[in-house]
Formats: sequence, C-alpha cells, structure tokens
Amino acid sequence: MVTGKLYSKSSLTGLGAAAAVVMSWSSTAYAAEDVNIALMYSVGPESNWDRVIVEALDRVAENNSHGVSVSYDTKDSVYGDEAESVMNLLAKTGKYDIILSATAHSDQIQNLSDKYPDTMFVSLGSGNYNTGPNHYLMYGRVHEAAYLLGMLASSMSKTGVLGAVGSFPADDINDQINAYRAGAQAVNADAKVKISFIESWYDPQKAIEATFAQNAAGADIVYQLAGEVYEACRDKEILCFGMIEDTHEMAPDVVLSSSVLTWDPAMDWMLGEWVQAQKEGKFAGNEEAVWYGMADGGSDIAPYHALEDKVPEDVKAKIEAARADIISGKLEVPLVLDVPVSD
Repeated sequence: MVTGKLYSKSSLTGLGAAAAVVMSWSSTAYAAEDVNIALMYSVGPESNWDRVIVEALDRVAENNSHGVSVSYDTKDSVYGDEAESVMNLLAKTGKYDIILSATAHSDQIQNLSDKYPDTMFVSLGSGNYNTGPNHYLMYGRVHEAAYLLGMLASSMSKTGVLGAVGSFPADDINDQINAYRAGAQAVNADAKVKISFIESWYDPQKAIEATFAQNAAGADIVYQLAGEVYEACRDKEILCFGMIEDTHEMAPDVVLSSSVLTWDPAMDWMLGEWVQAQKEGKFAGNEEAVWYGMADGGSDIAPYHALEDKVPEDVKAKIEAARADIISGKLEVPLVLDVPVSD
C-alpha cells in the first residue's frame, strides 16, 4: 500500500502585478505574463484522458491563473525514439516554455532535460520519474471516486459480481480498481470483482469483448477504464460506469455514473511552479508526483442523469454521505497500487 501526498492551493506562490516585468534567465528573455505550452497527447483527442487535459488547460487559460496568459499547441501521440525527436525539436525552437507530456516519456526527457535547462518538462500519469530540476511530475488520481462507484455498484448489483475493464496494469489504473473493489466490499463483504486488462490505452473492440466475458462470468455492472463498453452493456442489458469524464451523453441508457478527473488544480500548480522559477531564476522539479484528491477539487463522481430513478433513495444517501466523509477527511480511501486480480 502506498499513500499519496496532497498539495493544497495555499502552498502555491503567485506573482501578482509584478508579473509584467520581463526577466532575463540564462540567455533567453522571458515575459513572465506569457507561457506557451506544447501538449503531447497520449493517444489523441478521441481519448477522454487527453480531452480532460485540454479542457483543464482551456479553463486555466480563461481564468488567467497566476496572472499569466496561457497558449498551447497539441502534438500527435508518439513514443520511443520518435517521441524524443519530437520533444527535441519542440525545445529547440525556443517557442515553448513548457513541454507537457500526457503519458510516460521520462526515458526520453532524461536525454533532453540537461540539454534544455530553460524548458520546463512536465509528465502526467504513471510510469514517470524525475530526470532533473526542470522536470515535474503530476498524477491524475480518481481512486476516491472509484471507491464511491464501487459502493454504488455493489448496492445496485443483483448478482454480487462486478466487472472492471482496464487498459494496462499501471499504477493509475490499479489504484482505481483496488478502490472500486474496496468500496464494493464496504457495502457487501462478499462482493466479487472480475478484472480484465486489454493491454492497450484505447481499444474499444477489445474492451467490448472483455465486457462480454465478464458478463458471462456473472458481472452485471462494469467499470469502464479502457475504450468504451457501452455497446456490450446495452446488448447485455447491464449498467456501466465511465472513467475520467462524465460519459453519460455517450450512452444515457446504460451509463449510471462516471469517475471525473479535473486537472485544474494540478495545472494551476504547474503554472505556479513556472512563475516561481521565473522569479528565482531556477527550476525546482519534484521527485514525488503531485496529485489532488476530491477535497481539493481534483476528482468526483458524475450525476446519475436520466438513470437517477433507478437508484434507490437510501443508496443515494449512502453514496452522498461517503462522498461528504471523503471531502471532510473522515473517510480516507487507501491508495493501493498492487496489480489487482479477479475474485
């Protein structure tokens, strides 16, 4: 079991009116009120993981967080040597203050962070490690929301068997499935969870096939953590949960709720670190990835929407009480990164 570290907004440092001052850092002049970002997709805009990152960047830019004007460009998904080549070209142009990777690119950044000390490299998600003072790590944890979905699934299931379809057994997938099971068993100690990994970040067909298999094993509610399983759930007349964003509109007849990841607090922290670096003339980096929980606005569960009438009032009350306890700190959902196996 691993516990995460929370960073509150109160710990961030802003730059106020003095941000308009142009400062010299190394051989490059920076206007502290402007920051240009290159976002490297993990999959592409069809992936909800990438979509919520873009949406957060849009909101942070609109809010003029830390008094900086934010602009960004998105780049196609690449890995390995190609990813290093792309990041090298992005940094070499001098156009981008921050290169933001939506996936595990630390191996590539390790070869670039010293070469471009004035560029801030930021990595999102699991599989990353710090490579130098200008490299920052952020997680998108939604395990607290997954715990609530597990409670909801266990309360609604007729078979006592739940499903979870994951992409890879990565830390930020494992934490959700383990919390999902913990929430389910908090309601029904005998609840079982069937788990499948499709070994792809995005493959709806594999996810559908895995859902069919889980339903055949008795699962009557499935937590979708890879691709979309709506077609399979509709075919088998079972309910499902979306991951990362509210996906109810994609299948309003089967999506009961979703875990919701809000990157805004993390993006705000990132910009605060960038501004602080401009003030001090150096980056600080971080060895331990920053993440924000439900109490800090980093995650939540989606409304029941058109399926609200399917949820009994006592179940709604139970979920809302647990949600309030998580936000207040009364209920702590353990962050467990062990690879989960089917019951």
